[in-house]
Amino acid sequence: MSSTADSDERTYFSTIEDAIADWRPPLDNITAIRDAVRILDYEHVYIPASRGFIALEAAGGAGEVGYVMPDFVSLQPLDGERTVVPLPVKGTPEPPVAKKRPKPKKIHAVDVVHDLCPTCFTALPATGICAYCE
Repeated sequence: MSSTADSDERTYFSTIEDAIADWRPPLDNITAIRDAVRILDYEHVYIPASRGFIALEAAGGAGEVGYVMPDFVSLQPLDGERTVVPLPVKGTPEPPVAKKRPKPKKIHAVDVVHDLCPTCFTALPATGICAYCE
């Protein structure tokens, strides 16, 4: 999980709060997530390209010490026992909001009605005299 190819597909965050805001879990789970990871000693927080979880990495690249999954938080401290904390609401995070691009404005041709020459049916100039039929 720590290969170079995998790390290129991760989005790192400076805090767990930023990662939670980006991942968008159900609102009822946010407090439970904060409380669960509070005991962990981690340096990096990331979401992989799959957006399936939030990972918490220990300092110095010692490995992941926790994962926030859609239904539970897995605590895996380097010097302690692994624990699973269930979350109150089951469900996947909301997908990120796609920025809507404004629709291009439709350009309508302006229909200008000109006086037409009764003989050749071309548009008459402002003088009203046809240049072709003169």
